[in-house]
Amino acid sequence: MEPGTVLRADRVITPDRELSPGWVVVEDGGISDLGEGDGPDAGESIDLKGLTLVPGFVDLHVHGGGGFSFDTGRADDVRGFRRWVPSTGVTSFLGTVIGLSIEDGRLSVEALASAEESEGGAELIGINLEGPFLSLERPGAIPPSWITPPDVGVFEALHDASDGSLRLMTVAPEVQGANEVIVAAQARGVTISVGHSAASYDVALRTFGGGARHVTHAFNGMSPFHHRDPGIVGAALDSAGVTIEVIADGVHLHPATVSMLVQAFGTERVALITDAVPMAGRREGSLRLGDQVATLKDGRVTLPDGTIAGSASTMDSVVRNVVRWGVCDLAGVVRMASTVPAAAVAAGNRKGRIEQGYDADLVALDSDLRVVATWVGGELAFEVKKRYKKPLTRARGRRFL
Repeated sequence: MEPGTVLRADRVITPDRELSPGWVVVEDGGISDLGEGDGPDAGESIDLKGLTLVPGFVDLHVHGGGGFSFDTGRADDVRGFRRWVPSTGVTSFLGTVIGLSIEDGRLSVEALASAEESEGGAELIGINLEGPFLSLERPGAIPPSWITPPDVGVFEALHDASDGSLRLMTVAPEVQGANEVIVAAQARGVTISVGHSAASYDVALRTFGGGARHVTHAFNGMSPFHHRDPGIVGAALDSAGVTIEVIADGVHLHPATVSMLVQAFGTERVALITDAVPMAGRREGSLRLGDQVATLKDGRVTLPDGTIAGSASTMDSVVRNVVRWGVCDLAGVVRMASTVPAAAVAAGNRKGRIEQGYDADLVALDSDLRVVATWVGGELAFEVKKRYKKPLTRARGRRFL
């Protein structure tokens, strides 16, 4: 995108305000100005007539998609995912790792770290470790061979393998030794998320009081909510500033449950995620998890015993679901898909909003909330033309791209 390019859209969701019509000026990969109306005259403009411009989505919890996996130990898979995922509106993400063993996980972390600075596609803003210090009582589809007793030395080895890019880690706080790992992780700037845990309300409340700030895929992989023990989700609700992950794919949570969580926590404390596995974006496929095979069928990824094994959803489909279910308006959904997840991993000063000084990570959506174009740092990462009778156009008769 040329310096000083103006994007003009029917609507711009910042998400703190709606500009209708609105415009955004992009310079040097960032947003230099924005406002309502026709906007300033500039050397170049991009007409997004009939479209809504929103901040790029930030997926904190994703294992892969489009056939690419973060658990292979291959940096090429990471680069392939980065090129594919802007088609779903994602402009930045945490690569999420589980392994078949600690060594296997370490190799995957190294692959993500080595691919972090590669060019093109969505931005990898860090690594999310889903484990390995989890509860064998609530493993979900996590291979038991990945789960290990909390050990500061093991944590430090995984942190070192990340080359300082580890941003988020799921821990079961009730497991003996977890507190020592939590303290060590926080000292290195890693956000602690509670999940895959059998922790009671009281244990979880103490953990949030000690600095844990996040909950991994609410209601999944944890003690259920009970009226005499509200569990992890209840403790999170009672802990100011704690954010929760919500998978709004219609499989992990009933739409009414999603609505309940959003009403209880507010759109300022919910981070929409995909928990996507490599089959995401496809109609069928399979994935080996330890000695078992997870299969995608009818939109569900399950192990042979029916255990849900991640998601086949994409961020744009999650956004559409929440709007279609009537949970909240588009501004609220954008806040949960962009603003909250960026802030949860200390990227909220440059990601998740359309504001001056923020990265020009932008998504153009049509009236059905389908992705038409995605920019990462002001550079085009995805465009759909074939769905439209007329291509989007630049001023002065130039082509859109």
